[in-house]
Amino acid sequence: MAENEQDKLMQKPGLLGLVLDALPVGIWILDRHGGIVYGNPEGRKIWAGSRPVGIDRFGEYKGWWRGSGKQIAPEEWAAARAIGQGETSLNEEAEIECFDGTRKIILHSAMPIRCEAGNIIGGMVVNVDITERIRLEDFLRNAADTDELTQTWNRRHFYELLHEEIQRAARYGRPLSLIMFDIDLFKRINDSHGHAVGDQVLVFVSREVRNEVRVTEHLARVGGDEFMLLLPETGLREAGSTAERLRELFAERALKPFGRVSCSFGVCEYQPGESVDDFMRRADEALYEAKEAGRGRVAVAS
Repeated sequence: MAENEQDKLMQKPGLLGLVLDALPVGIWILDRHGGIVYGNPEGRKIWAGSRPVGIDRFGEYKGWWRGSGKQIAPEEWAAARAIGQGETSLNEEAEIECFDGTRKIILHSAMPIRCEAGNIIGGMVVNVDITERIRLEDFLRNAADTDELTQTWNRRHFYELLHEEIQRAARYGRPLSLIMFDIDLFKRINDSHGHAVGDQVLVFVSREVRNEVRVTEHLARVGGDEFMLLLPETGLREAGSTAERLRELFAERALKPFGRVSCSFGVCEYQPGESVDDFMRRADEALYEAKEAGRGRVAVAS
C-alpha cells in the first residue's frame, strides 16, 4: 500500500471524531513514526497538553512503572512496543509526569493499527486517570495498617512486615535486627498526670523515633506503651548503636510541659532458622534485662 493511502487511513472521520471526543478516557492516535495524529480532550486533560514527538524522541515522556518505581525507558512505552513490535498492552500502571509538571497515575494501554495488508501503519494509545482511586486505596490501606494515635504501623501490619523481612533475610543471607522498647514507668505517668498526658508522651516518643530512623526501617506500636523497630540490612552492632542513640535522644530532649521521657531498649539480630516467635522472644528478654538493670538502658541479646 502506498504511503499516501496509509496516511488517508489515519485521518479522523467526522462521526468517529465525535465519538472519540466524547469518550471519558484518553485516546491518542499515532502514525507509523510515533507522531500524534489525534488526541481527544480527555487525553490532553490527563497529560495537561500534548507533545507531538516521534518515536525516536519518546524519551521526552516521563513515567515510572508503578510496580517497581523504575523509570520507563523510551522503548518501553506501550506505544513504542505497539508500533515497533506489533505488541498489544493492556492496563499497565504507570506514574507519569504531565506537561505542566504535575504527576498522575494512569492505566496505560496501546495496540498497533494495521492496514488491510496487515502492515503496521500506526498505533492507538488509551489512558485512564486512576490517581484519585489509588489515593483513596492508599488512604484506606494506611488507615487499616496504622495506629491511630501515633501514626506508626499497628501490631497486625508489623507482623506482616516482620514475616516478609525474615523471608528476605533468609533468602539472601542478609542481616536483620529488631529493637523492642517501651516507656519507663508509663503506668505511673497515666496515673499521675492522666491519660491525655500519657497520649502526648506516646505521640512524642513515636515522632522522635520516626525522625531519627531511615525510611527503610519499620516502626510500630504493638502494645500500650510498647514499640518495635525493625531494621533490615542491619547487624547487631549497628542496631545496638541505633538503640543507644535513641536512648540518648530521650535523655536530652524534653516534652513540654511534662519533662524528660525515659525508654528502655532490647536489641537482637535474627538468627538463620529461628522462628518469628523466638526472634521476638529474644528481643523481649533483652528489654526485660534493660529494665532490670535500672531502666533507661540498652541491652543487646547475645
